[in-house]
Amino acid sequence: MSASPRIALLCSGLGHIRRGHEVFARDLFDLLKPDLDVTLFKGGGEPAERELVIPNLPRNSPALAGVHALASPRWMAAAQEQERLRAEGESFAWGALPALLAGGYDIVHTLEREVCSALWVNRHLFARTPRILWSNGGAIPARHQPPCDAVQEHTAANLAQSQQGKAFLIPHGVDTRRFHPGVASDYRQRHGIPPDAFVVITVGSICYWHKRTDHVIREVAAVPGAWLLVVGQETADTPAIRALGEQLMPGRIVFDSLPHDELPQAYAAADVFTLGSLHETFGIVYIEAMAMGLPVVCTQHANQRQIVQQGEFLDMSRPGALSAVLAGRSRSQWKVLGAAGLEVVRQHYDLRVLTHRYYEAYARIAGLTPAPLPRWTPYRSLRMKAAHLIRRLLPGCG
Repeated sequence: MSASPRIALLCSGLGHIRRGHEVFARDLFDLLKPDLDVTLFKGGGEPAERELVIPNLPRNSPALAGVHALASPRWMAAAQEQERLRAEGESFAWGALPALLAGGYDIVHTLEREVCSALWVNRHLFARTPRILWSNGGAIPARHQPPCDAVQEHTAANLAQSQQGKAFLIPHGVDTRRFHPGVASDYRQRHGIPPDAFVVITVGSICYWHKRTDHVIREVAAVPGAWLLVVGQETADTPAIRALGEQLMPGRIVFDSLPHDELPQAYAAADVFTLGSLHETFGIVYIEAMAMGLPVVCTQHANQRQIVQQGEFLDMSRPGALSAVLAGRSRSQWKVLGAAGLEVVRQHYDLRVLTHRYYEAYARIAGLTPAPLPRWTPYRSLRMKAAHLIRRLLPGCG
């Protein structure tokens, strides 16, 4: 491309954890860097060409082990995780600011809401105001979205509830050069899984509150002779979930944590993919599995119906629904469904197919007039004087 805009791509979690969010950032950077002037700002790992490691307070830092959150006991773990995410995002934004100010970027593409908000309120520090693009990775509706110049949505359902006039749709993608049905794998042999065993795989954080790994274990345990591969990052819930698996499926369950580059080995060892979550904003693991030729069994949420298109959709909250589907299809039927899903990926989610859409989106955003900076007005002056007076009159506000 001629006159390519300078792009800063920011992901605070990259280098700390492995989720779909971070996979998206890494794959997008690798996709764009041959042809665009893009720099990756990441929260951890090693620096590399056009990759900056930004100092921050990681969500998994021991310093955040004692987070106090205002929540009921049932939701305490989720509330504490949100506070850790906020601390990471805000510290990352401030850590990135010096390089952003010096970089002369046309577009700052942020993946975390906290990072986007922090950069927006500090736009006045830039000599030349960049356009701030936010990728909505959490299906957040317009009323709760951070201020920005443009919003990337990943599904049509999310686009419909986003900021009209600012939002556009580009789905997540998958590198079909790494994820494809021809991947050779010795994963079964390494883990003692019989060659003719029926194997189900689930990929995601091993936890109760979102991925519902315990639900998947109970359902697959009820399918005679079935094996289960549980692949993902460990959480505070993992020891109890591991114990449940070993109790219900002794000798038929494998827990593993793999670098993303090695995930195709695990997918290639399975016959069916499933995820226990009741909703996902997108779910990159769905399209990774489909790219490997695996049939997908998932929630019947509107997002997943739009994304997966060719899969088995069911009420994941209903006990027995998943086990009934897994036990009720023949291998030949699963293969037909897997082939249909593979074609969906080739048409809609191959990263190489999506490349031109990113080029077009960045060119359009770079051409936008940045949102105006705050201006001095009599009304703003009155508000500032009132706030100053309140601080002087009220104890503890000075």
